[in-house]
Amino acid sequence: MSVFAYPSEVIREAEVPLLEAGVPLMARAARALANIGIDTLTADLGRVTGTRVCVLAGPGNNAGDALFAAATLGRRGAAVTVIALFDRTHDEGLTAARRSGAQVLAFASTEADDDPTSTEAADPSSDSTRTVPARNGSTRAEALRELSRADLVLDGILGTGGRRGLPGHIASLIAAWAPHRTGNLIAVDVPSDLSPDSDGAETRLHADRTVTFGGLKAELVDPRVHEFTGSIDVIDIGLGLDTGLAVAELLDADDLAADFPRPEASGHKYSRGVVGVLAGSEDYPGAGVLTTTSAVNTGAGMVRYLGSPFVAEFVIGVHPEVVSASGRVNAVIFGPGDPEPEFVQGATEALSDSHIPVVIDAGGLDMVGRAEAMIGTWMAERPIIITPHAGELARMLSRLLGEIITAGRIGQDPVGWARQAAEVTGTIVVLKGHHTVIAAPDGLVVLPEPGPASLATAGSGDVLAGILGTLAAIASAEHRYDGDDSPLPHADWARLAGLGVLVHNAAGQRAVSASGFADALTEVVGELIHGAELISGTD
Repeated sequence: MSVFAYPSEVIREAEVPLLEAGVPLMARAARALANIGIDTLTADLGRVTGTRVCVLAGPGNNAGDALFAAATLGRRGAAVTVIALFDRTHDEGLTAARRSGAQVLAFASTEADDDPTSTEAADPSSDSTRTVPARNGSTRAEALRELSRADLVLDGILGTGGRRGLPGHIASLIAAWAPHRTGNLIAVDVPSDLSPDSDGAETRLHADRTVTFGGLKAELVDPRVHEFTGSIDVIDIGLGLDTGLAVAELLDADDLAADFPRPEASGHKYSRGVVGVLAGSEDYPGAGVLTTTSAVNTGAGMVRYLGSPFVAEFVIGVHPEVVSASGRVNAVIFGPGDPEPEFVQGATEALSDSHIPVVIDAGGLDMVGRAEAMIGTWMAERPIIITPHAGELARMLSRLLGEIITAGRIGQDPVGWARQAAEVTGTIVVLKGHHTVIAAPDGLVVLPEPGPASLATAGSGDVLAGILGTLAAIASAEHRYDGDDSPLPHADWARLAGLGVLVHNAAGQRAVSASGFADALTEVVGELIHGAELISGTD
């Protein structure tokens, strides 16, 4: 089900009143971390007793979480080694680890510039940190030996306040360890030195699992950092976060099964939603067929085809229920298959006196990229969902921003560019890709779980446009028949687009071509509407 992601500062601020009230947040976090460590060792080796656990300890509170968790593992029979990487670490955590029998190696650099500038790191003059006495003979070779033979390593070096770039002595240790690593690595709260940049990846920690506390941190949901985070566990420690402060929402198949719009028993074709399809041309008639098939099979109350009579013959030949006469619509799909200008002009003129939602794909995106179109009355004061891939978004933003933007730049920061596009255009941006990113003008990002690789095929975007247009029509019609004239919030439209992507993913699990995806929607949507469990495609 939905998981919300928050800026780290929101989570830290939520902790303050609880800490001031004496709520043992660290104890809760350490207990959960220890349990996950026990589960990991048991799954890998069938036991905890006799295993080797290593803690990479920094100067702050996530080192405390790791040290207290390691103390629990030590009491369960694990041989624990703490590698203290700075001249101080969490005092009480270190004491607990020692009492459980942990060996402590001091491997702190003497370089002054190795000390992290970190809001997360504890004040060295406070009672929560402790100077780690150097032990004669504690060397890089010893630290490397302990890491290389560990069954489980806990990364408690730096947290969300740590600056980019690990100190040199730590980075070189990690680089030397990487070829010899055999055990699991669990990052505590966030992987240390987390960055989406690929530079220096070999000297950064690649976690198998990240255990984060209080709420999901926004930096953990960037699609580019998955190789560093591994799977993510979010541990509720009682912060009671306000979802209104979230900057991202993650959706999965359970959300789709719960929230897909189902027909009301007392409904009719107009309350279910009428979607207008302006797709396909004499050059690309198949796009009109794919988009219309998708709209029909996603469960629209009615589909009107608004394009050329030439394409309409193909469409109605496949779907006799499609209506080619003009009339009321609750949403319109523009652009797949580059419909001829005269039909685009007619449709935009018809929209000028309404506020119904529009889905814009493919050739229609050129309208968004032209400044004069952006101020056109037909685009004003209506929900608009645009569905570019990276190349299309690059071309559109290049025109709007007056600078050269490439698809490669978009790929380097899909979340950032989708957010910027949404802000500049005032639209809901569905940036298509393996990790599809959906951004709203207010900055909210919706991240549906990735779909199958089979979706990367010609015509797949036409199918997605049909799904999104139908869901927009259903939402618009339901809102109208509920008698509510207030506009739906951007968050609602972004989430609806996320559900549409999940429908597309489900169809992609059952076919390998765009026409197959469109046909598979009958089965997927039938299961959703009639209450059968959606098959995810996994065992």
